Amino acid sequence: MSLRGLPSSERRFTTLVVLALALALGLGLASVFLGELKPPGPVQAPPGRSRLMAVLEGVMAANTTPAETERFRAWVTSGATREGFVQVESVVANNCASCHAPGGQFPRLARFEDIRPLALEAAPEGLLGLIDARTLHLIGFPLLFLVAVGGYLRRTAWPRRRLLMGGCALAVVFNAGQWWLRQGRPEALWAPWTAATALALTMSALVSVVLSELWKPGTD
Repeated sequence: MSLRGLPSSERRFTTLVVLALALALGLGLASVFLGELKPPGPVQAPPGRSRLMAVLEGVMAANTTPAETERFRAWVTSGATREGFVQVESVVANNCASCHAPGGQFPRLARFEDIRPLALEAAPEGLLGLIDARTLHLIGFPLLFLVAVGGYLRRTAWPRRRLLMGGCALAVVFNAGQWWLRQGRPEALWAPWTAATALALTMSALVSVVLSELWKPGTD
């Protein structure tokens, strides 16, 4: 059913849902800004838990022994230097490079240059700490756009809605792809900034079109 044909009560409900979707995206992007879009600071161990330690103590805990994890912790705390890498190099070769060598699973985690950025990047806090970055980029943002586009934008009579639907899809795909490819490489800030801007602009355009369709004169 077209949005123009909805009764007033359903139009008000639809307005609330669309605005809630936009707010959820805004909160997600704010969390991304706080956790991922800050320029890299001085080369030093982060004050809290690093991304590397978060992974070793989380999803990869079963693949390392407590002693190996402590060796990584000591290396990170000392500044993750090239000289100190020797104390964890054998663990990387045996536990990381077996799956994350060139040609294997992404990201590549086989050399000092691969591991060090993760060691010096602070683990996300706030919303990104509760909802991990993978869930937010690969599931959360796509799901928001799927509901907004499939449930509302496609039901408008706006003649360029298909063009905007394509733009939303491209923004979501680009965001997921740039996040995946940037793992352990926080210095390439142009990609997340571009992705965040694309997500914000396409969602803003979508909300504008839907609200205009719902409340334009003559819909009562």
